[in-house]
Amino acid sequence: MKIDLNYLNRFSKIEINENLVLNEEIYKNTDIRKLSDISVIGEISVDFEDNIYLELNLKGKMILPCAVSLEDVEYEFNTLIEENIGNFEEIYKNNKNSLDILPILWENIVLEIPIRVVAESVKPSNTSGDGWELISE
Repeated sequence: MKIDLNYLNRFSKIEINENLVLNEEIYKNTDIRKLSDISVIGEISVDFEDNIYLELNLKGKMILPCAVSLEDVEYEFNTLIEENIGNFEEIYKNNKNSLDILPILWENIVLEIPIRVVAESVKPSNTSGDGWELISE
């Protein structure tokens, strides 16, 4: 997802309301089996100190393996990115006319992957034992 730095410099703010489609190659080496289109809503702005600031909301669904049965589990995520990504002049020198924010978005999506998920169809195997029993979850 590329941002035009000349446009950002001229207007000091870019509103974003897009659906991001990620190639399967990006998440091939993660636990994610499938990733739906990701809604990206928010803005990118230049503040009074000439820093580029992101304020974006990411929403989507990922399919992860169940920790017990390995069946597919749908997991919805919703994350807010509030990040100062650096000085405008330095970023402009290094990137010329555009800035790719996909690595920042991907980093925040990866942070949303839970350690483990369990499918609703999987029943707990130990609901009682010697001197104890599960009353409710």
